[in-house]
Amino acid sequence: MKGKKLAIGIQSFVHFHEGGLIYVDKTEKIYEMMQISGYHFIVRPRRFGKSLFLNTLASIYEGRKERFEETWIYDKVDWEKIKRPVLRIDFTQIGYNSQTLEVGLCNYLQSFAKREGIDIPQNFEAREMFKSLIETLAKEKSIVILIDEYEMPVTDFVGIEKEREKMEENMRTLKKFYSVMKGASDYIHKAYITGVTKIGKIGILSDLNMLNDLTLDRRFTTLFGYTENELRKYYGEFIEAAAAEYKTSTEAILARIKQHYNGYSWDGIEENKVYNPFSIVNFCQSLRFRNYWFNTGTPTVLVRGARQEQITMEDLEHFEASGNLLENANLSRFYSLSLLFQAGYLTIKEVLDDDSYLLGFPNQEVRDAFASYLLAEYVDKEWAHMEYTIAHKLKRFLEDQKLKEAFEVFVPVITSTGYDITKHTEGFFHTIMHVLMYSTGLTVFSELQNAHGRLDTVCVAKKAVYIFEFKINSTAASALTQIKTQNYAAQFRVQEKAFYIIGVNFVTADKKINEILVEKWENDAFVQVEGEFVPKF
Repeated sequence: MKGKKLAIGIQSFVHFHEGGLIYVDKTEKIYEMMQISGYHFIVRPRRFGKSLFLNTLASIYEGRKERFEETWIYDKVDWEKIKRPVLRIDFTQIGYNSQTLEVGLCNYLQSFAKREGIDIPQNFEAREMFKSLIETLAKEKSIVILIDEYEMPVTDFVGIEKEREKMEENMRTLKKFYSVMKGASDYIHKAYITGVTKIGKIGILSDLNMLNDLTLDRRFTTLFGYTENELRKYYGEFIEAAAAEYKTSTEAILARIKQHYNGYSWDGIEENKVYNPFSIVNFCQSLRFRNYWFNTGTPTVLVRGARQEQITMEDLEHFEASGNLLENANLSRFYSLSLLFQAGYLTIKEVLDDDSYLLGFPNQEVRDAFASYLLAEYVDKEWAHMEYTIAHKLKRFLEDQKLKEAFEVFVPVITSTGYDITKHTEGFFHTIMHVLMYSTGLTVFSELQNAHGRLDTVCVAKKAVYIFEFKINSTAASALTQIKTQNYAAQFRVQEKAFYIIGVNFVTADKKINEILVEKWENDAFVQVEGEFVPKF
C-alpha cells in the first residue's frame, strides 16, 4: 500500500488509523466470528497479531466507526446498535513477578474501574472485583470480555523448578478468577480468549465448559498471519524494493520470502497457509533475511525436552499426529509435540483424514533456528555460538568445498557432547551430525531408505553434494565401502554438482574421531581426495 508506513510492534488499532500505518484488513473474518454466540477461545503463536485482533474487536464494540474508514466492515454494521461495554484483561500488562498474581490482578482491575468511574471496595479479592465490574458495566447492556494471553502467568514459570510453587499458586488464582464468567453469563454478551498454548485450558479454564474452541476451525485459519494475496496487496512496494536490493525479479524475491516466512497452517490447505506477520514487517523494514520471529522467544524448555526424548529433526519434519494430540497439552510434561504445534514451531503440512495430520516445520526460519537450538543442547554450548559462528562457518565451507576447514568446524562439535559417549551408538552421532547440518540452512536428508539400505546424512549445497556415513570402533574405509556397495550415491549424483562421499570413524575408548576419508566422483569413478582431514587439537 503506497504511502502507508510499516507498523513495527504496534498492537493498538487506533494507531493504525491515526498514524497512517499499514493495516492488513481482517475485519471481514472478525465480523464472521462476531456472528457466533458464546465464549470463544483461540490459540496462535506469539507475535501473530492476537493483541491487535482483540484491540480491533474493542474498537468495533465501542462503535469507533471513524477508525475503520478504509476497511471492509466500515459500511457493513449499524455502529450505534453494535456498541457494548468492553472489559479487556491483558496479562502482558499485569505484574506478577515481584508480587502475587492476586495483587497484580487487583491493581489492574482497580485501574480499569477508576478509568470507568466505578467504585470497587479495596478489600475485595480479584474474583470479587471481576464479578462487580461485570455486573456494573452490564447495567444497561450485556458486555464483551476480551482476555489476552490467558495462560501467561502459568507458562512464564513452566520448566523452572524453583518457581513451581509460584506457578501452581497462579494456576489456582486464575482458575478462581475465570470461574466468575460461568456464573455471570447473563451479563456477558460474548467473550474472546486468546493464548499461545492450550496448557491451561483443561486446568485454569476447566469451569468454562461452554468454551467454543476455534483454534482449528477452518473458517478462521487465515484470521492471523498474512495470506499470499495480502502480502502482495499490502506490502507490494516493499517487495519491489527487496527485489531491487537483491537484483532479482519480484517473483524470485517472493519465492525466497515464502521459503523463509510462509507455511503456517491450521487446515493443511495450500492457499490458506500464512506468513509470519512479525517477520514480514521486520523484513520489509531491513530487507534482510533473518530469524526475526524465532529470536524474540527462547524455546529452551521445548528444545531440551526434544533432546531428552531423543526427537530428531527428521522426526519433527514429518510427524503424524491425531487431532486429540493437537488439541491437548499436559502441564506436568511440558515438552510435547502438541505444544510445539500450538506455539508455532510445527504446523499442519497435510490433513491425512478427519482425525489425522502430518506436521512439520513451517519454514526455513523456524527449521534452521530450531536446529541450532537443538544442537546447542546436544553439545552444551550457547545457542548464539552455534547459530552465528559454527553453523554459518560450516555452511560457507561446504558451499566453497573447503572440506578441511569444514571438518575443523564439525569435528569439535561431534566430540564435545556432554554425555558419556561410550554408551552411544552410530545413531547418536548420526543425530548430532544431522542436526548440525540442518542448522546450516542447506538441504539435508537423513536416514533415507533405498533398495539396499539406509544412508546416514546427505547434505546438498549449491555446487556440491555430500554423503556422510558414521562408524564407531571400525574404520572410515568401511564406511566408504558401505556407501559404494549399497549404491547410496546413485540417486544424488547430479551432473552439474561436485559429489563427495565421506566416511567417519569414532573411537569410544579415546572419545574422539580418529579417521576421516573423502572420495570425489570424477570420470565415472570415486577418487580419493588427498589430505589429512582429522583436525589436530
